[in-house]
Amino acid sequence: MPTPSNDHTPISAPRAVLELATRDPLAALRHVAACLARRSHELLGLSCEPGGAAPGRLVVTVADDGRLDRLVMELRGLPEVCGARLAVTTGGCGLRRAGTAAA
Repeated sequence: MPTPSNDHTPISAPRAVLELATRDPLAALRHVAACLARRSHELLGLSCEPGGAAPGRLVVTVADDGRLDRLVMELRGLPEVCGARLAVTTGGCGLRRAGTAAA
């Protein structure tokens, strides 16, 4: 069965990967998805890693439309999220760490 394609974001569009530390990964997943939908952020990928005794982790990939700082602040404010950071941004065809110049 072929994977459905998303015609909204071209492959070369800038993307960002956010890492979230969570107290309750499943509840955080619900709140993060609602926050993205409320603010019209396009969710491109999501990984949920339960932490057991340690905090869990969500890795969220979104389209980089210039509103990332505000999004990270909002995600940090969610009750299940212990911390949020911008991990990686893409310039379209390659990955680079946030805060470094594109090659």
